[in-house]
Amino acid sequence: MQFPQSPKTINNEKGMVLVVSVMLLAVLVLIGFTALNVTTTDMKISSNYREGARAFYNAEAGVEMVIAYLRTNTVSYPTTDANATDIAENTTCSSGYCTPIPLTVPTGFSFVAKALPSRITPVYLYGYNIANKLYVFRVTGTGPNNASRTIEVVIEKIPMRPQNADGAVAMYGGGPAVQFKTGGGGGYAVDGHDYPVPANPACNGSACDTTATALPAVPGLFTVMTPTLTGNVDAHLGGVPTQTLGPSKEPEYNDYVNYIIANNLYQTTLGTRANPAVTVIPNGTTLNASVNGAGIIIVDNGGSLQVNGNFCYEGLVILRGTGRVFGSGTGNIFGSVVTIGHTSKLIDLTGSINLFYSSAALSNLSNIPSTRQGKRKAWRDVS
Repeated sequence: MQFPQSPKTINNEKGMVLVVSVMLLAVLVLIGFTALNVTTTDMKISSNYREGARAFYNAEAGVEMVIAYLRTNTVSYPTTDANATDIAENTTCSSGYCTPIPLTVPTGFSFVAKALPSRITPVYLYGYNIANKLYVFRVTGTGPNNASRTIEVVIEKIPMRPQNADGAVAMYGGGPAVQFKTGGGGGYAVDGHDYPVPANPACNGSACDTTATALPAVPGLFTVMTPTLTGNVDAHLGGVPTQTLGPSKEPEYNDYVNYIIANNLYQTTLGTRANPAVTVIPNGTTLNASVNGAGIIIVDNGGSLQVNGNFCYEGLVILRGTGRVFGSGTGNIFGSVVTIGHTSKLIDLTGSINLFYSSAALSNLSNIPSTRQGKRKAWRDVS
């Protein structure tokens, strides 16, 4: 009787090393491929982030240029709120709800404000919430590999003092009257010819006197109704013309004064030519001025600016209501004096106070931060 034989055991392991080696090699290749893929992805993410950051910084540069433009130029702001679609598409700009802001893109920067890029880029300023003086604009920064980032900015329009002086003295309220110097002697107490500011901002006495230039002059006295003039008018009133009537800017000046006071954008001391400032003299107080200063002085209703000694001021003096300037010293005010908010007003120039128009003194007012027109209210990345 025969029994079935047991299967033979294969003891030959030749070839296993090759199989294990191939499997190990496959694993290593897979690990290497995965590492390469991860590295490549990380590099792409890093590159995209870098290019996106460049685009964002370009958009920020465009935003800063728009705000700088608004602060240094007279802009006709929109008068109607725009719809959300127009703001989002940022491609149309119709009169009333949108104002184009022309900008030249500096070399080395790349930003646009609408679909087609251009070296001359109009940024569209839209009405956002006109009732609260809020406006909005968008700027898109671009970078390599078609990267782009868009920033939307909401700005608040700050009430701005009216630009350009109507006269060496401009009386926008009712019942204007000026008491000029009397007696002999020449020279002007109110002169609309353009006077340069003194070479030395810390001058004293007669060293502060300057001579009018040949630049175009403004009226010496500007009023909205026929003024009452007494004293030696012919000898102490100059300008081209010496006096004139015109429309009132009282609402604009009043809004500006209210904004400055409500937001505490002033100080109680005088600014300087290098650092002009807004100074407010409130009701019931008197500023005794015997030093030099520059900027804007607001003499509010019931306040007084008393000129003592030698006083030289460069800029704008706003007298509201019963606010007044008086004194017995010798003083020159280069720039313009404005009166608002009165039914009757007397400027008494029987002392030695001269009111001279000066375009240089008024130009320096743009260096006062509170006179700038646009204030960033909010922003967001809408890429």
